[in-house]
Amino acid sequence: MVEKFGADGFLENSWVLPPDVVEPLRVHVDVTPQGWVVDAWPMTSGVAVIVQPWVDEPVDAGSGAWFVSSVQAAG
Repeated sequence: MVEKFGADGFLENSWVLPPDVVEPLRVHVDVTPQGWVVDAWPMTSGVAVIVQPWVDEPVDAGSGAWFVSSVQAAG
């Protein structure tokens, strides 16, 4: 899941990622063998490139407002 928070710290929007995104994310964040992202990770430019196709607005990796978390692979 990709999450975007506002300046007030409240969640503004979130996007569910397809299960096939888990494998490319493993290089950047901790993922369990079952496909869960461990904790929430601040967005980096490397992660932004992977998730951008599933997010309907530009991901600003340097803003501190974007995170990736809780992605579970199906199956």
